[in-house]
Amino acid sequence: MAQKYQRDTDNGRYIESGQAEMASSPISVRLPLDVDRKVRAIPNRTEFLREAIAKALHELENPQSA
Repeated sequence: MAQKYQRDTDNGRYIESGQAEMASSPISVRLPLDVDRKVRAIPNRTEFLREAIAKALHELENPQSA
C-alpha cells in the first residue's frame, strides 16, 4: 500500500512521499484491552492497520477471492 507520508529515519519526522492521497481526518476506534496491547506492540502499527483495513475491504468487496 502506498503511503503519502513516510518517517525519516534520520530525524524521526514524517516526510511526504507523494504516493497516496490521504483523507483529511483520521478514523479512530477503541479496541478491547487485549487487542489494543497487541496492536500497540506492532512496529509501524499505522501501516499495519492501513493494510489490514484494505485487505478486509478487498475481501468484503470480492468474497470469491477471500
